[in-house]
Amino acid sequence: MKITRVLIFAAAVSALAQAPPQDAMIGASLQVFGATVEGDKINPVSLVGGIIADAHHVITVMGCCNQTKDGKQKVPVVKQGEDFSAGKLVWTGPGDLAIVETQKELKGPPLQLISAKMFQKGQPAFSVQIPQKGAPAVAQSTADDLSQPEKVPVPVIRVKATSDSVDAGSALFDACGNVMGVNIFVDSGAQFAFIIDPVSAGLQKVGIQARVADAPCGSNSSGNGGGGGDGGGKEKPQEKPQEKPGDKGKEKPKEDEPSSWRMPEGGEWVGVAIVVGLLGLALRRGTRGPAKIAADVPAAPPFVPAAAPAPAPAPFIVPKPTKPALRGLAGQYNGVAIPMEGATVLGRDPHGANLVFTSEADSVSKRHCSIRFDAGRSVFVLEDLGSTNGTFLANGERLTPGQPRELRAGERFYIGDQRNQFELTLE
Repeated sequence: MKITRVLIFAAAVSALAQAPPQDAMIGASLQVFGATVEGDKINPVSLVGGIIADAHHVITVMGCCNQTKDGKQKVPVVKQGEDFSAGKLVWTGPGDLAIVETQKELKGPPLQLISAKMFQKGQPAFSVQIPQKGAPAVAQSTADDLSQPEKVPVPVIRVKATSDSVDAGSALFDACGNVMGVNIFVDSGAQFAFIIDPVSAGLQKVGIQARVADAPCGSNSSGNGGGGGDGGGKEKPQEKPQEKPGDKGKEKPKEDEPSSWRMPEGGEWVGVAIVVGLLGLALRRGTRGPAKIAADVPAAPPFVPAAAPAPAPAPFIVPKPTKPALRGLAGQYNGVAIPMEGATVLGRDPHGANLVFTSEADSVSKRHCSIRFDAGRSVFVLEDLGSTNGTFLANGERLTPGQPRELRAGERFYIGDQRNQFELTLE
């Protein structure tokens, strides 16, 4: 009887030791609004997820900081719990991954990352869901695959979806609390996330040294980062140092302990009206529809007291453009930069188009239009392929089927209707 009780107690202790650090996952997660500024007021127009990198930086996606469909520039506003902080874009990378710097201090656990080379098929995967009302919750799933889709600049982790949507920009954790990916969207029962590896360049740029696991979660190797033992591995037992003569009675130095997070304190924080939004960043055929914005969003208060004007977002310096790309502004490919190599055909037919739309894009034809870049003259050539609902320039002009139209970088067009908008860029 005593043996049975001991075994039950040991099993319970083991289960607790292996439980994923859900409090840390929730503590590392927040929301980022994309807002337009009008005088000293802000108007929230989109919503994405975010991952706390340090006290003043958040990993997210460009849905917070791109332009609205009518050309207005968004600025990020970070929401942690019930508190808000103005921010500015300081880095963006492949797949429209981004880092935002916040005006006010954030409180969260130390950032812990794990490289894609540690990926294990079938491993547990966790995402934090932050509802409009109520407490955040952690959803557990299983990682199915790690692959590099065609024309997608960042490898993608696929996990079994636990709901019909996910906040783009939120974290995909392993069982040890290491961030292994940045969630993008949910489609057909699968959830997709970019691997976290490309963000290392942005962290280096802003001076953040994150803890990085050197072994998969649950392995027997020790590491230099991760929950449940550094790097997600089990810590090796250390030999007890021998006590030297004369040391008896001396106070032993305490080991370093990780700092726990606390609620924000002090300073002026701003309030922003909550809107319902989901920015779909499509990596393959299919995604959910465009973001739905609340119809009655009240004007938000100023970012800062009247005595101090709201700071403008820092200018983002990009390298000299050399490569043509098609950037989605609304609809299925909202926020995605698609590199252009040769002619790109947009449509719903996977056999006749190489930028494929789902059946939900009912205004898009099977082979709707084509776009190519003429490097010799540095122009884009757009042509409608006889679509039912037409291809339009930003001013509403409908293209005549079969008659190519030359466009310059920065010009925009939409296909079928204004739910599917694109901008021509030189990345």
